[in-house]
Amino acid sequence: MLAGSITFNGPVLLEIAGDGPVRLAMVEVKPDLGIRAVVRLNEAEADKIRPDSDLNSLVNAHGKGRCALTLVQPDPSLRSQSYQGIVDLAGSKTVAEALSAYMTQSEQVEPRMWLSSDATAASGLMLQKVAAEGGKGTDPDFDPEDWNRVQKLAETVTPDEQLKLEPREVLKRLFWQENPQMGTPKAPKFECGCSRDRVGGMIRALGEEDALALVEEQGKIEVTCEFCGKTYAFDPIDVHQLFDEHAAKGTETRH
Repeated sequence: MLAGSITFNGPVLLEIAGDGPVRLAMVEVKPDLGIRAVVRLNEAEADKIRPDSDLNSLVNAHGKGRCALTLVQPDPSLRSQSYQGIVDLAGSKTVAEALSAYMTQSEQVEPRMWLSSDATAASGLMLQKVAAEGGKGTDPDFDPEDWNRVQKLAETVTPDEQLKLEPREVLKRLFWQENPQMGTPKAPKFECGCSRDRVGGMIRALGEEDALALVEEQGKIEVTCEFCGKTYAFDPIDVHQLFDEHAAKGTETRH
């Protein structure tokens, strides 16, 4: 939802991290709405997670929680120029409140959000004031009465409607008197960037001596992607081939 509202030709990375039972919740969304996500738990406190736990108790148990949004430069050589905005989680009991606080601080345009989820689906509705020219502050033609009316209508949405109805149907039910303009639907999809070649590059980064020592000790090197759960295994022959091929390419380059 946030990625779709931002004009940016690169991945959008949202991280909520802290000192509670949940150490990190991270999602990356690409411009084509390819999504991958991961949650890391504090195993020592995992038993404190309850179905009714709010964001504070999960991530901000000791006041060190933060929410960060990063616009990742698609060109690896420009990654150091990626934009990142960070807000602390003080007072935010839900993800919607944390994201609203971030957008209010970074864009000076206060949004309203309604998020719902169950075991199989997640849905969100966001209202945002039209930004002024330059992207900061509110458009001078903004009408407070219109904003208040639209908020009141949006506040009637239920989790059941959000999770069971198509987005267009939800908008028609909520704002049927407002004649909302419908954009072109975009379908998000799971998309993991892991591959055997990438894992091979990680093993080469260890250095030949350390990689061979590791495979000799363990019999093979296994790497499991934390996003999709796929495991890549490299036996001694595979590891030798990684470095033999790398050395051969280096020789070809020198010639």
